[in-house]
Amino acid sequence: MNHLAICTDACKGLEAAVKKVFPGAEQRECFKHLMENMKKRFTGNAYAKYMWPAARACTVEKFNKLMDKVIEAYPGVVPWLKDHHSLLWARSGFKKEIKCDFINNNLAESWNAWIQAHKDLPLDILADAIRHKTIVLFEKRRKIFKALKGFILPAIIHQLNAASKGLNHLKATKGGPNQAEVIVMYNDEVVKRHVVYLDQHECTCREWQVSGKPCPHALAVITAERQPNMEQYVDVAYSVHKFQAAYA
Repeated sequence: MNHLAICTDACKGLEAAVKKVFPGAEQRECFKHLMENMKKRFTGNAYAKYMWPAARACTVEKFNKLMDKVIEAYPGVVPWLKDHHSLLWARSGFKKEIKCDFINNNLAESWNAWIQAHKDLPLDILADAIRHKTIVLFEKRRKIFKALKGFILPAIIHQLNAASKGLNHLKATKGGPNQAEVIVMYNDEVVKRHVVYLDQHECTCREWQVSGKPCPHALAVITAERQPNMEQYVDVAYSVHKFQAAYA
């Protein structure tokens, strides 16, 4: 399968199995589990202050800048990460083709909660119970997608409309039909500049490329138009068609 990402909870056995069964997959690990292990190894609060922003950073430059502060406070952090957490855990390293920017394995936690009542069953009965729950779930999702309208899932459009509010600190200047410079302001001073390419679904912050959804800088440009068509700026991964295909 092309553009596959598999995220584990720092499980060495599963890590080895993924390398064998899915050699072409992008192997990620849950950042929350990494931080839980880091708390046991390092003291103070410098790592907590900079590690989370580093994990969320979509560009290598921003990631390195934040990690330099962590390394300054904890010189031993680099060999420790190399030995114990060598998989991908920061967005700056995620392939933009995958369109999934999760850094935590919350889906696995949801799964565990979903099958909690069956986890103590014998293996064959457990597998059958999960099969039955999946049949019920898929039929429920099929009923949902029959009622869906439009190209992109409504929940994503609602999410982006909500994110479009409160962007007064971003000043967009069009440089052409599909390009714009976006200035980030703080206390009337320029903090950062980004370039948005609407036709390519790209921003120099790289968030749009990684997530498949317009970043705040892109939204500042898009919402400057009258009655913008938000759907055309969202990746097909969030389309009604893909939702239907998943549960068909």
